[in-house]
Amino acid sequence: MKSSKKKLTHEKGSSVVTSPMLTEVHTEAGTDQDSTGIVSLKEQKSEIDSLEDDEAGRIETTKKADTSPFGRQQLLLALSFGGVILLGAILRFWGLGDKPLHHDESMHAYFSWRFVLDTLDRWSACAQAQGQGVGAAGCYHYDPLLHGPFQFHIIAFTYKICQLLGVYDNGINNFTARIPAATLGTVIVGLPYFLRDRLGNIGAWLACFLLAVSPSMVYFSRFTREDIYMACFTLLLVVATARYLSTRRAYWLIIAAVAFAFSYATKEATFLTAAVFGSYLGALIMWELGIHWPIRLTIEPQVPLANYLPQNGSPIALIVYFLTLGLIGKWFFGWLKGISYYLSSDPQNLTAGNAYVQGLKDGTVRILPWLGILLGLYILFLISREWFGLFPTLGRRSLTKNVKLAQHPLLNTIVTMPWTHWFSALACAWAVFLVLFTVLFTNIRGGIGDGIWQGLYYWLQQQQVARGGQPWYYYFLLIPLYEQIGVVFGIVGLIRCIVYPTRFRLFMVYWLIGNVAIYTWAGEKMPWLMIHMTMPLLILAAIGLEPAIVRCINLAKNWWVKRGTVQPTPTVAEGEEQHVPVLAPRNRKEVIAGTGAIFAVAMAVLLLVPTIHNMYEVTYVHPADAPYEMMIYVQTTNDVHTVMAKIDALDQKLYRGQHQLKIAVMADATWPFAWYVRDYTNICFSFPNARTCPNFNADVIIAASADNLQQVQLQYGGTYAYHVYKMRAQWDQGYMMPPCVRTYDDFCTDPQPYVGVGPLLWLSYGENPPAGAKFDVGRAASNIWQWWWYRKPFGSTDGWYPMGLLIRRDLGVAP
Repeated sequence: MKSSKKKLTHEKGSSVVTSPMLTEVHTEAGTDQDSTGIVSLKEQKSEIDSLEDDEAGRIETTKKADTSPFGRQQLLLALSFGGVILLGAILRFWGLGDKPLHHDESMHAYFSWRFVLDTLDRWSACAQAQGQGVGAAGCYHYDPLLHGPFQFHIIAFTYKICQLLGVYDNGINNFTARIPAATLGTVIVGLPYFLRDRLGNIGAWLACFLLAVSPSMVYFSRFTREDIYMACFTLLLVVATARYLSTRRAYWLIIAAVAFAFSYATKEATFLTAAVFGSYLGALIMWELGIHWPIRLTIEPQVPLANYLPQNGSPIALIVYFLTLGLIGKWFFGWLKGISYYLSSDPQNLTAGNAYVQGLKDGTVRILPWLGILLGLYILFLISREWFGLFPTLGRRSLTKNVKLAQHPLLNTIVTMPWTHWFSALACAWAVFLVLFTVLFTNIRGGIGDGIWQGLYYWLQQQQVARGGQPWYYYFLLIPLYEQIGVVFGIVGLIRCIVYPTRFRLFMVYWLIGNVAIYTWAGEKMPWLMIHMTMPLLILAAIGLEPAIVRCINLAKNWWVKRGTVQPTPTVAEGEEQHVPVLAPRNRKEVIAGTGAIFAVAMAVLLLVPTIHNMYEVTYVHPADAPYEMMIYVQTTNDVHTVMAKIDALDQKLYRGQHQLKIAVMADATWPFAWYVRDYTNICFSFPNARTCPNFNADVIIAASADNLQQVQLQYGGTYAYHVYKMRAQWDQGYMMPPCVRTYDDFCTDPQPYVGVGPLLWLSYGENPPAGAKFDVGRAASNIWQWWWYRKPFGSTDGWYPMGLLIRRDLGVAP
């Protein structure tokens, strides 16, 4: 019988090769054979146990690779990963400022600019006002309406750096506002490099590549919203935690804690991340605890499925854990829904809720110093014990004595963690929280209370709002339209992770399913939230595609090597010899596996083509054409640039470009125009406004739909020339559920802000199907094909939001 080590070169879907991208062994449990094709169950179990986890199977190889001299393989590895990261950067930064700012983008860019003027440039005034117990006018404070403080700090500092570098528009423009998003989007592309011990070099590179070219990851990396920041910090948290479990180096735990703190300071949805990751952590702990409960079954080995029956209490503990978690979750989310409904049902309830939350804030601020003192005393105790040599007796005591490294790797990591590790991580995370939520220490008391409670409170209120009004199947329709290779091979990777599980692979499955479930349940559904599902999906796709790539590389390598092994054969012409490669005989299983791998790679290439095409269309061809792209939600159109060009030309004509044109902006046109007219000094917002700008004789008036454009035209038409533009546009929403029909079982109590014809009829016929029409697979496939390649919309393109530009007739310029 051959040794199990040698069998590794014959595993299904992968083998050991000497290519720099294949320096690690990738195993699929139970699929290997020795040269005779016979392997004992005992040997298979031994090999499976020895390589059960990536943590145990690849750490030593990675450590050796990390400490080895920088040679040819390391150079090729660096070039391959560096190349794909460079590709990701180019896709994210190319033409970054061309697209007009979305409504949300304009708010983030504008308030970051105000952050520079009112907080960074007046830091001492803001700090002094805090010391006097009053708020300085204009000083930034955390408001969950615009999400966490991180994005305003990072965009504002980007502005300041660009000002120092002499970037045009004084460093403040569309391009510079999006630099942080593009930068962290590029960081996402490179992070799988640090998961090579879990994914393998090929798998990690594939993950980087798929993240680099993904339509959603590219588009929303060029979109100055907080979601791409949160996605980056979430993946960094995963990477750092995995590296800490592998290396036990303190800086990885610190990075993980800091990543979580930055994510929390970025968006309140970090609560959802904590729920998904925390529940998986609890499941692992329950599994390891269950190992101590042996189950003795008197069943003969020949009984079918006998080998799959539990040998200890881990499966039972896991079932009990998830049943308990499900019951607690059902009660908890029902309680949250009740609170949300209570707050939104009556203004008096909201007032009472505000008072209660303010009490929580005040109480938290009062108790935190005492908690800090207790923690400090505990740390002093630990330091003094080490200083005076008062070490505990060697060995483990009480519950920890039963924790074994081989059986309880996670529990062992927790109970043997040096206090310096967790304390350093906690201190660094708290420092991030303090700096950001106190706004560089200008709002210490209010910032701490708001940072802990205000985000959760606001999130509860918004659950009844359900922004977007999208149906439960929204992401199941949106993601497959754009992420073809991710969806297909993501499913393959999910199956592979379940069939050949490791802890990391099961975590990836849990992460994806948990995010899909929780974002589908959440009231707000928006296209930018899809990246929180797309990111784990693409890493799973890399896991699913890796075996086929590895096998194809090995087939090519073996063919190339064996070309050199030749023997003379009868010549075709006299005096000549024909050299033919001598190929080793192959068994049927290897031929099938090789054929399957080639087919999988070919399928991946075919799926990659529409994926990249979708990325190119949505990012560079139709980045502001929402009627042609489902991923674009109520996007500002290029007409805004047209309006601003006319305003700038008029200002140049009248005031030599000194930004002195008198501009009136009506309430509904505030966003995005507050950003675009920021340099003009004679501005009247919420026009007509007798309090802030009485008797304002505007040169230009900008109005939008909710300002009642017909009334505006009637009122000002005699003095002002008028023209209608498209302010925003949106994708056809015929895929919404049809109007509810009241029945005995359904009283149609749930609100339907939008109605359509349903997803299947919409895919087949658009927003106006004929009477009695049924879902037509052929028509749906044809419509999808036409949209993929020619961007022919499924439904109407008339979904747009008008705005009116009015210019005084005596100025002689047509609007």
